[in-house]
Amino acid sequence: MSHVVDVHSHWWAEDWIPEAYWEAMTDIIVREMEKGGRDPDRQRVREEYIPTYWDPTGEELLERMDEAGIDHQVVFGLDWGIPLGDPPLSVREYNRKVAEFTGDHDELTGFVTVDPRRDFAVEHVRTALDDWGMSGLKLHPTSGFHLHDPETYRLLQLCDERDVPVLTDSGPIAAPLYSKYSHPTHVDEVVTDFPELDLVVAHISLGWWRDLLAVADVNVNTRMRVDISGWQGRAEEYPEEFARAVRRFVDALGADRVHWGTDDPAFDAAYPKEEWLEATRALADREDEHALTDAELEQVLGGGATELLGL
Repeated sequence: MSHVVDVHSHWWAEDWIPEAYWEAMTDIIVREMEKGGRDPDRQRVREEYIPTYWDPTGEELLERMDEAGIDHQVVFGLDWGIPLGDPPLSVREYNRKVAEFTGDHDELTGFVTVDPRRDFAVEHVRTALDDWGMSGLKLHPTSGFHLHDPETYRLLQLCDERDVPVLTDSGPIAAPLYSKYSHPTHVDEVVTDFPELDLVVAHISLGWWRDLLAVADVNVNTRMRVDISGWQGRAEEYPEEFARAVRRFVDALGADRVHWGTDDPAFDAAYPKEEWLEATRALADREDEHALTDAELEQVLGGGATELLGL
């Protein structure tokens, strides 16, 4: 059985994230239920379903890892405070929690996250990497910044100097965040200017995956990587597209630079980790041109991430 590494997961609690996000998530869930012909009670969704995402002790995260057979997991928080309003827990306190939690568990790796526009961003990331033992940086451009903005480049330069990976969201996102900032064309400038930086582009850009593939195809002389997290629903609804996309990125970048991930806890309730793992493993059972070899699958599920993270 392959060593399984989830390179993309969050750790959430109610007052660690802006209230506007929970309200938006409630609206998304309600609308999805309505599309399916149901008549949901919005207040009940907000008061009973949304709290299932909260895990202030981390016990649920560890339990679900064990149940699903995930050997190692990269964990980080969120900083959407600038566009959505700062939550009660500051981003510095949030990252400190993640550092302490992941530092107490060998099966976890912690990444720091911060909006590059924060006036303390560079010093905070430096402290997290040098003093708290965090192992990389997570960026959320949909907060309203570009990867090639001067503020972002200061963080990328720091990570390049420290030789630690950067994981960046990519692809469309629901309001109240901004999709245009995470279009994959913005990746091209970064990998050109930082060819030795391990830049992991998350979600293979979801609906924009072909645009990201165009960037990946021509940047084989960089250390660009991708993860396939967030594709749980698309893989179930459009399995041929999922298989085709993964195959194309493996061909473009090599299987060791295509990484498995979940983006949980966002998806686990609707698409359990176990089912997502099986859907990915099934790529090696296909009998068409989109099939992965067993060796490629092993790299995607964890071999490449094990090397990336120095496990």
